[in-house]
Amino acid sequence: MTYADERVAAEMGRVLMAIYRAGMQVRLWPEAMSGRAGARIVPGPGARVRRMSAPRSASGSGDSPLAAIYAAVQLMNRRAGAIVVRVDE
Repeated sequence: MTYADERVAAEMGRVLMAIYRAGMQVRLWPEAMSGRAGARIVPGPGARVRRMSAPRSASGSGDSPLAAIYAAVQLMNRRAGAIVVRVDE
């Protein structure tokens, strides 16, 4: 594993932990025809307990799974009008 691969893996873990702490779940899938990845962030089972209304799900796509997660997080934060999950790009 190269240094760049280690950096991507560390950033992916940091982002997934931030989403998990917010009570959300992430679903990833490859888009084989275009060579891209897709991500969907959905409320987890404990999301309703913590908040009055659970945040809506958000989808994103990108050149890599990490880029797809970033796109979904940005959409979710924009819809909420606040920072639900803090991700620094």
